Amino acid sequence: MVNKEPTEAIKSRLLTERKLIDAVGAIIKAKGYRALGVNEIAREAKVSKKLIYRYFENVDRLIETYVIEKDYWLSYKKTISNDIEGINKKSALIDTISSLLEKQFEYFWNEEEMQKIILWEISERTVLLDSVCKVRAEQGDVLLEMSDPYFKNSPVSLRGVSALLVSGIYYMVLHAKKNDSTICGLDINSAAGRAEVQRSIRHIIEWAFQAGKTKNKTT
Repeated sequence: MVNKEPTEAIKSRLLTERKLIDAVGAIIKAKGYRALGVNEIAREAKVSKKLIYRYFENVDRLIETYVIEKDYWLSYKKTISNDIEGINKKSALIDTISSLLEKQFEYFWNEEEMQKIILWEISERTVLLDSVCKVRAEQGDVLLEMSDPYFKNSPVSLRGVSALLVSGIYYMVLHAKKNDSTICGLDINSAAGRAEVQRSIRHIIEWAFQAGKTKNKTT
């Protein structure tokens, strides 16, 4: 009988990879993305920097691995795919889109490292982050393409609504975390404020689908 248990060498590699990935997050959280570098990551992980090249080819690939693991849309790729398979009615589509955005708000609020990654994205342009943004957009397009028929010949754009909601979530969280401030009188540093935002996300998606029934007048 073939022994399928991982060898000690594989276990050791997986453990080292985990240390390196976690080290990236620890550095981003403590010092920011500008502190990321081969020596700093190896020091934080307490392993030889040669292992970064051996296991990830280069430091950018290591950072990309971390970002993909942490990013909401990318880490929930399997969940999104499973949800899509069960969508066969408009009500289910509305609920799926609303739930994903509500969870994005909650996830982004709780993930300090992800907050710093988004700040990195909007302050600098890199090949690494461009690649992540592209994959993230592809995930959202799956649901938007399913929604497009409900808005055909309608003045309402779910894509526009979704863009405002996603970017608004990022801005609200970053602003509140950075400045401890309120937005439109809402304090999202409080549980009540965050709950109000999440309810509003669902209301907006529901309103958009309802308004999408209105067709453009033909001339």
